[in-house]
Parts: sequence; C-alpha cells; structure tokens
Amino acid sequence: MADAGLLIGWNRVVPGRDPQAVELWGEMLQYLVRLHAEGHIASFEPVLLGAYGGSLNGFVLVRGVQDKLDDVRNSEEFLQLNIRANKTLEGFLVVRAHFGSDAARILRLYGTV
Repeated sequence: MADAGLLIGWNRVVPGRDPQAVELWGEMLQYLVRLHAEGHIASFEPVLLGAYGGSLNGFVLVRGVQDKLDDVRNSEEFLQLNIRANKTLEGFLVVRAHFGSDAARILRLYGTV
C-alpha cells in the first residue's frame, strides 16, 4: 500500500535560468514515469498552485512505499536532479509525506503527547 510519499516543491525559477528549468522539468517527468514503470513508486502527480502570495508555487506529489522511496531519495540519479534543481529553482524542497495508515499512526501518537 502506498502510505508514504515525497513532496517535491519549488517557488520559482532563478532569474535567467528558464531554459534549464524547462529542460529539468522534462527530465524529472521522464524520470518519474520510469520509476513508476519499474515499480519504485506507486504514482506521482504534478501540481501547479494559483497565485496566493506564498513561497510554494508548485510541487510533485510522489506516492509509494517508504522503503522504496528511501532508496529513490538516496539514489545518485535523484541526488543529481536535486543538485540541478537547487541551482535552477528558488525554494526547492523535498519533504517526506505521510498518507493512510502512516498518517493515522502519527495522529494517534499526537493524541498521546
């Protein structure tokens, strides 16, 4: 069951880096399609946010099993994409996300503290 995830987010393109950002976006989508086809992730969904004045303008929500997501996140290919994204996008981030039974477990723990 896909009860874990990664939120890969960004604010905006670094001024003057638009061509690199477009290239990186295409490569990231191809990478995620391949990870899905190979069974490393359960799904992914790109999301663009409407104007609201905040510092998050878009993200990709990747769902999967935590062990496999940990392997992906620690892979050389993912790290290289992260390095390129940090040079191309302001506010780039990768955050662990919790769904389903994992989120329920955290909420139960929250209630005991």
